[in-house]
Amino acid sequence: MSKTIDNLLASRHWIAHIDDERNIGNSIIVTLEKGWDFEDEQGCGVRGFDTVAEAKAGTSRHKVVQRVIHIKMARAI
Repeated sequence: MSKTIDNLLASRHWIAHIDDERNIGNSIIVTLEKGWDFEDEQGCGVRGFDTVAEAKAGTSRHKVVQRVIHIKMARAI
């Protein structure tokens, strides 16, 4: 992996994994940590990017959201 991708992974705690598959004709695949989604596609935590610049821009803090989990509690009688 490139130094830029390593720095991106280290500096953004919402990113779980980055897989650079460009050498086999694919994209840079970014997987967000559990509980995080891409802002423009709620429920989606994996996305491909063609360049490192796109991956950097597409995973910035304002491009991801942390899911809120609602827990329903039973009331004791």
